[in-house]
Amino acid sequence: MNRLVALLLALSLAGCIVFDKKSEGVTFHQFAAQVVAPTSSRPLVFVPRATLPGPVRRPAVVIVTQGGEVQLDDSHRWAAPVDRLVAETLARHLTRLAGTPTVLQTPESPHLTLLIECESFEVVPERRAGLTINYRFEKADGSAVAGGRTTSTEPMKELTAAAFVTAQSLNLAKAGQAIAETLRALPASQFPTR
Repeated sequence: MNRLVALLLALSLAGCIVFDKKSEGVTFHQFAAQVVAPTSSRPLVFVPRATLPGPVRRPAVVIVTQGGEVQLDDSHRWAAPVDRLVAETLARHLTRLAGTPTVLQTPESPHLTLLIECESFEVVPERRAGLTINYRFEKADGSAVAGGRTTSTEPMKELTAAAFVTAQSLNLAKAGQAIAETLRALPASQFPTR
């Protein structure tokens, strides 16, 4: 009988988790970008996941300084894979600023593809978030239509994950403006047809 009581007690305590005062909740982050409806039907732009530097492709928000120092805090995580969040954010800015419809999955209809390569996604001197993006619009056959490069920095109030995400949201808005200007400058002859 004592063995049965001991076994039941052990099983009931096995599922208990003890949290100490050091345990904290997880904060999920994403970039700020307004969702709006497209005002034009052409051209449809497919925005696949962005290419990012290796150290930042993690579930946790990673702060990389120019000197190569890495700060990782598991209590601050991305709401989705960061390469997808960058693509979603730039797609939203593109729709808002150029009026064009954007999709994040390969469409069956004729479209342009926006390839995004984040060359830098880090903290630069004087506590500023830096972002350098190379981008290129391509037709379905892979031929380049237009492209460019945008670099921007935004100040951070403090060296924290939340301040980094806020500053990078502003940098992505600037990048979205540059990409939208490139798209608006394209002649209609560059748009894919049926």
